[in-house]
Amino acid sequence: MEQQDRIMDGDLQTLGLQSILKMLALSGKTGKLLVYSGPETLSVSIRKGQIVSLREEGIAQPDVLGMLCLIGKLDPPRTQAIRELAQGETQVALAMLVERGWMSASEMQRRLEFAVTQSISHALRWVNGRFAFHRLLPMDSAMQPLDVDAVLLEALRQADEWEEIASEGVTYLTRATVARWQPEVSKDVRSLGLSHEAVEVLCLSNGETPLQAVAQVLMMPEARVARLIARLLELNLIEVVDTALETELQQDLSNIIIKCQYTLAHQRQSATPEQHLLGLITTLSDCINGLLIHHARYTRTLRGRGQVSTVEVVRYLERRFAPLLQQLSKQRYPILETTIFANGQLDCHDILTLNKLVKGEQLEEFYWEAVQGLAAFLRMIFDLSLRDEVGNSHTGRQLNVAWKIFLSEIDQEVQHYQTYRAYRNTQATRGREVTMQQQSPFMGLVPNRNNPSRNEVTEQEGNSSWSFDTRRRSM
Repeated sequence: MEQQDRIMDGDLQTLGLQSILKMLALSGKTGKLLVYSGPETLSVSIRKGQIVSLREEGIAQPDVLGMLCLIGKLDPPRTQAIRELAQGETQVALAMLVERGWMSASEMQRRLEFAVTQSISHALRWVNGRFAFHRLLPMDSAMQPLDVDAVLLEALRQADEWEEIASEGVTYLTRATVARWQPEVSKDVRSLGLSHEAVEVLCLSNGETPLQAVAQVLMMPEARVARLIARLLELNLIEVVDTALETELQQDLSNIIIKCQYTLAHQRQSATPEQHLLGLITTLSDCINGLLIHHARYTRTLRGRGQVSTVEVVRYLERRFAPLLQQLSKQRYPILETTIFANGQLDCHDILTLNKLVKGEQLEEFYWEAVQGLAAFLRMIFDLSLRDEVGNSHTGRQLNVAWKIFLSEIDQEVQHYQTYRAYRNTQATRGREVTMQQQSPFMGLVPNRNNPSRNEVTEQEGNSSWSFDTRRRSM
């Protein structure tokens, strides 16, 4: 803004926000008041001493449409249609709801007025910062002008409620607190006697919505929402999200996926079916052990307990995942009985060295069973770990998408081998004398038109190159 448009500025310690607004209202000023405190900025548009719009900078704008959908005020199709048109502008979105008859004009006014009051209530508690008032003509707003005295009265009342809950010891909750549902809740929520307001707060505790946004969509003072969140925490229905921990967790899992993708790409140059399957076994076992190390670091069971002994970590991992491995080995994949848990890691040494005891088709069959069993076990570990660590949250959904992309690469490798097996079995059933080197789509070699002898074909088969690109083209 131009320096010449500035009417006044100063320090909040000298002149507080309440006094500034009262002075502008009494003098009937028109312009824009900017209030700064740390990374936060409050922009208040005033026309003839009345507030006509307000915007908070430095905080994420709440997804009002999504939250209205969560509490049953809107349905998903309507929500998506308005979201695409509004482009994140709350006032525009509310105006569209009114135009379509999905919200009354009076409700829109109440929501806009509450948002203004809520923001000013927060800014009234700023001690350090600066302000500046500029002579600018405010833009038109969907909100009817608000009387400054009425807004300040309600804002001060809300600010006093924060002081009350602070004196009650609820100091661990702030307007930026994000809560989410516990991953596994065995209680029947209906039997807990929760109020309607508490149920709505529970519905909005999706791991994405901060306390300030919950208060805004419910048009409920932030301090009251904090009390309800504290109650839901006591009932173990929700938990407070540690955003720093989740960022670290997300990065760690991403690194595991990247490492496994690299291992998978490296093994694609396998020269024989046995080597191809052995490469998949190595990739899967490395990924399983990477997830076990990760989960030992971020599981809720051990989280927040300080330094935990290695023995206790190993016991937890074996108690959590060894039964799943035993179940898979007994029900579908007996080859997994040769694997063991050692120091919290899955030891596949007997499978990886099986070629010293078994050869030919029998070795290939054992490898194939191991690939299927380890792939199933890998999925179990990831699903259980993710549910335990982040639950049904935004972070969890992001990680799940990345994980499915990696698993699709594993599935592609498995499908190539299945195609090869199907072709080989078909040829055996038909009793053809054509060798796998001549026509196998898995190897992608050009058939020998000169009809070589069986011994020649066998010798060539042992030396054939299974390049990944060749196999891709053959599909």
